[in-house]
Amino acid sequence: MRTSSRKKSGLFRRFFRLLWRSIKAFNTLVFSLIFLFLIAGVLFLVFNQRGPSIPNGVALVLNPKGSLVEQQTFVGAASLLQGNDLPQEALVKDITDALALAKDDERIALVVLDLDDLGQGLLPKLERVAAAIVDFKTSGKQVIAVADNYSQSALFLAAQADEVLLNPEGMAIPEGFAMYNPFFKSFLDKYEVTVNLFKVGKYKSAADPFTRDSISPEDSEARGLILDAWWASYTTEIETARGMAAGSIDEMLQNATDQLQSVGGNLAELSLKKGLVDRLVTASERRNYLIELVGEDTDKKNYRGVSYTQYLYAARSPIVKPEANRVAVITAVGNILDGDAPTGEIGGRSLSKLIRKAASNERVAAIVVRIDSGGGSKTASEIIRSELSAAQASGIPVVASMGSFAASGGYWIAASADEIWASPTTITGSIGIFGLLPTFEKTLARYGIYSDGVTTTPIAGGASVMRGVTPVYGEVLQTVIEAGYQQFLTTVADGRGMTVESVHEIAQGRIWTGKKAQELGLVDELGDLEQAINAAAKLGSVDEHSVWHVEPERSAEEAILRTLMKSTASILPKTTANPVSQMTHLIKEELGFLQRLNDPQHAYVICGECIALP
Repeated sequence: MRTSSRKKSGLFRRFFRLLWRSIKAFNTLVFSLIFLFLIAGVLFLVFNQRGPSIPNGVALVLNPKGSLVEQQTFVGAASLLQGNDLPQEALVKDITDALALAKDDERIALVVLDLDDLGQGLLPKLERVAAAIVDFKTSGKQVIAVADNYSQSALFLAAQADEVLLNPEGMAIPEGFAMYNPFFKSFLDKYEVTVNLFKVGKYKSAADPFTRDSISPEDSEARGLILDAWWASYTTEIETARGMAAGSIDEMLQNATDQLQSVGGNLAELSLKKGLVDRLVTASERRNYLIELVGEDTDKKNYRGVSYTQYLYAARSPIVKPEANRVAVITAVGNILDGDAPTGEIGGRSLSKLIRKAASNERVAAIVVRIDSGGGSKTASEIIRSELSAAQASGIPVVASMGSFAASGGYWIAASADEIWASPTTITGSIGIFGLLPTFEKTLARYGIYSDGVTTTPIAGGASVMRGVTPVYGEVLQTVIEAGYQQFLTTVADGRGMTVESVHEIAQGRIWTGKKAQELGLVDELGDLEQAINAAAKLGSVDEHSVWHVEPERSAEEAILRTLMKSTASILPKTTANPVSQMTHLIKEELGFLQRLNDPQHAYVICGECIALP
């Protein structure tokens, strides 16, 4: 009987081993076939398009899809196969390049700003695109904005157009700016999660969502001043461009109900009445109007136009001249992490490699680091800053150019630059530091799970998600954080020619606009990336120069996926997240913040207000 049982048991084990191997082989085969299908699709698209030709007298269609970004987020095959959505992102540089090229291109008759699919654009990015639109208009060519609905970001760009057309069922009414965080303290208390926080700076708010249930008075004050400055800049720009009375947008929104009732509750009519748009036209009326201007594409039954991505493919100059003096531009976008990181995030090691690559090129006369980051790892921030300092020591000037935000770790990177440039509405500063260690010893104890053992020193095993943080280890961490704050103050003081005491007065984790930061001495000049590049060339003592965008080498996988995404973007259906998925995504993002904390010393220089921005 025992022999028979053992035989049956062996058969069962062999059967399940064979079944498991078959399942694994099937999964491998399926994923391999999917990836081969993607490669075949890309090759078909690449080799079956002869390159777009630009006919004479067409419209350049600026139809950005998704959020305006300084650098596109890395996309991997594994992420797509797991069902994650493709990131909808439009590069600011692509849009401004297209406008600059089209300005003197006789084939381009006018520009159509097709803004229905434009997502979120923070004000400094919008201002950069708006300036490019204004510059294009100096050519004498017309700019026409079209949309069924204008989001707040889209309206800012549309205001620069010669004519703004709106669907009678749409709207072009801004709301204003807001910064909100979800707060998890009571939730974490309910499950007895211990949040061990070590920080310096009363305005340092990045960890507040895990230690509070509401915004702190200090953070409310700092955010309020930033948003007021943004709103004043936003409304002033639109009112000036549209020839509206100063303060009219704010006045309309302060009396929104009365204003809406005056036009029978019709948002499109209110948009027209207030001068935010010029005409209300249906989709067919709009199409016929544009056909009158540039002619008809009989194949598409639409006006003759070329999208800006196709136009760039045809019109962009491929490579920088090797003999020219170069200003190297290095883009630093996203969370600052220890080690390597893909595009869309900043790795201390990977970004340092790009800096060394630029500094070792004999043609490079200066380096511009374009920063769009709310910070992250203190260790990684210092590694990057010291690499920039090494380039300066070799005789290469460094200019920091700030995007929508360059705060906390983002400011740390910039602190030692020869010049710091920012937009007036950039969020910067946030000079402070904290350490955060969530632990689950109380949660586990509720279910009868404990941890115990022996150590050789008072700090060995002093921080554990299962055991918590011992008092001695906590004292060590607080000492590290306080020392890190002093290092931050000293770094800024040395880089900006200030005293440590004067830096401390404007530090403590507080955020500032670029304009206010200039008044405080944290920023040298106000201007965009192009102005920063020209300033770098001047510091490098070169009159004529080319711009070299130093970018990480993309893997074959990412290059294929990017090509596929660009080729299929126009045929993919537009999806809108429902409220439940939006809420789920928001909470996932907020709690995912904890997963991105990988500093080896548990020391972080992160701008909480930047995390709160949509």
